[in-house]
Amino acid sequence: MPYYKRNILVLSVTVFLASLSWQQIVPFLPKFLKEIGGGGPHFETWVSVIFAAQSLAAMIAQPSWGKLGDTFGRKPMILRAGLCLAGVYYAMSLCRSPWQLALCRFLNGALTGFIPGSFALVSTNTPEEKAPRYVALLESTSNVGLIVGPTIGAVLARFAGYRMSMVMSGTAILISTIAVWFLVEEPNKTVIAEKTSLLQDFREAFRSPVLASLLVTIGLAWSYGNSINPYLVLHLESLSGWRPWWLPALTYSLPGIAFVLVAYRWSLAGQKWGYDKNIMIGLGGGAIGALLLYGAHNIWLFALVYFATGILMATLSPGVGAVTCTMVPQEFRGRAYGIQQAAGTLAAFLCILATGQVARTFGYHAIFLFVSVLFIAGFFVFRNFVRKWEKP
Repeated sequence: MPYYKRNILVLSVTVFLASLSWQQIVPFLPKFLKEIGGGGPHFETWVSVIFAAQSLAAMIAQPSWGKLGDTFGRKPMILRAGLCLAGVYYAMSLCRSPWQLALCRFLNGALTGFIPGSFALVSTNTPEEKAPRYVALLESTSNVGLIVGPTIGAVLARFAGYRMSMVMSGTAILISTIAVWFLVEEPNKTVIAEKTSLLQDFREAFRSPVLASLLVTIGLAWSYGNSINPYLVLHLESLSGWRPWWLPALTYSLPGIAFVLVAYRWSLAGQKWGYDKNIMIGLGGGAIGALLLYGAHNIWLFALVYFATGILMATLSPGVGAVTCTMVPQEFRGRAYGIQQAAGTLAAFLCILATGQVARTFGYHAIFLFVSVLFIAGFFVFRNFVRKWEKP
């Protein structure tokens, strides 16, 4: 079996486990926060802090990890990130106060990068004609974790507690790291002809219409999840309609289900008509879907619209990955993924702070109107950048 096929098989499993471990914890962090004393009048503030801490740290650290990946190889960065992430999960299981959880979340953002490193390795160690499809496949397995994670997290939280869920997550990441160590190969290590500073890398990214448009897209995609997810379970409890105990976890997973069902087909369609059109479909769908979610007051109608919006937004991540593989120079791709992560985490950080204020002032449902306005603006900004692309 060629090494790149073995790589995609192994990394599909390990990225799935990494995504699963993340998603079985994140939806229930607000409830765990209450369990360790973060409830009361400052609850929404603490929710914003524990989610923003991770984003703030990642925004600062991820470009540096991406640059180191271009210099020393992506596999060493995956191993480093896996060991750090496992340690953070184990530490979270021992938290006894909100500030300890916030510190762990900060370290989570500062030290990890398992999934971005996996994408960078696949994009630079796969034949050029196969790379976009392999990246889309890796995106799909990551989103399978989005589907399964919340359900497993709900079951573990119900029968074993939040702390055991965190221990299980740390163990899954540790096993994944060992698998990458022994089974993944990286023969194609990029040789950088000219050393640059992080500031120069950011300047190059913002000067390039292609990279700048991808930063806008990643920022919006992360804004969607990080604006809604911290309050989704709490918002669902305020909607009318019968709700079994498993319905919030299932609803949380619906975008991931939609992604797995259609992302690869979107990727094939993008090869025919252009990945920029895929991204515009996703941005337009996100704007319309968020507006409809704002008006949905029944939990079952909300779930239906949430799923349909996920189908349209499933174009975004594969579109960004495919454009990165085909229009960004190979020697810059590791840095491109790091900068994209920084853009996503910056957008997530700002949106977490903003939506915390929106939720306190207008209620949870107003968050969806806020997201819709962001996506409408992003659609027109992206379209303007695409007009400046030098298409192959």
